Amino acid sequence: MEFTRLSGYDQYILLSQQTRNIGSNVQAYASFVKVMSFLEKCSKSDSKVVNFDDKIIEKPLTQQEAQRALENIKKIKWDNTVMGVAKFMKLELR
Repeated sequence: MEFTRLSGYDQYILLSQQTRNIGSNVQAYASFVKVMSFLEKCSKSDSKVVNFDDKIIEKPLTQQEAQRALENIKKIKWDNTVMGVAKFMKLELR
C-alpha cells in the first residue's frame, strides 16, 4: 500500500488505530494538523525558539526529535512525541 496516495485524514485514521491516546474524529484531526505544523517549524531550525502563529515560543524539543517524529508519522508509525507537543500546545487529541 502506498501511504502517499492516502489523504491526510486517512493517514491520521491509520495512526489513531495504533494507540489508545488519540481519537479518530475531525476535531482531533484538526488539532493533529496544528501539531504537525508546529513540528515542521521545529524541524527546520536548531534555534531554541520558533515563530508560530505570530508568537515566539520556546521549543519543547530539539530539531532532531522533531525530524524523527515527522519521519515516523510519514511512515504511518505512531510517535509519542506528538502527544507531548499536543500537551505543550494545550491541544486535545481525543
